[in-house]
Amino acid sequence: MYASREDMIESFGEREVLRLESMHTDGVQSLNRALADASERMNSYLSGRYGIPLVKTGQLKLCCCNIARYFLYFEKATDEVKERYKDEIRWLEGVASGKIRVTFNEPLTAEESQKAYILPATGVGDSYKGKVFGDDVFATMPTV
Repeated sequence: MYASREDMIESFGEREVLRLESMHTDGVQSLNRALADASERMNSYLSGRYGIPLVKTGQLKLCCCNIARYFLYFEKATDEVKERYKDEIRWLEGVASGKIRVTFNEPLTAEESQKAYILPATGVGDSYKGKVFGDDVFATMPTV
């Protein structure tokens, strides 16, 4: 899993976590199930680009916590909880499409390398097609 109960407490506070657990008959088990479900949902997006599971990072942990919180609310989620969930899904879609990278340890594919390639700067001698300045041009310039 990308997050734990302790991560949920760190993200939302103990009062919120206890309230979420009290909404369910099996409390902590519901929270752990929501975290596992959130991790699986994340893996469904991440598996297209990365070998899963990934090493837990701060962004993955927060994403998992926000999705699990949404799952725990059922249909009674507040606007803030819904918006956080939607933001995380958009982020995961960006990761799945390759627009967002979760880790920089993965090598770029040949296609990604080609898109990221920047042409080297051309030297002045190669790009300037005019004449070389002579003493007559420098003589007309003001001195500092």
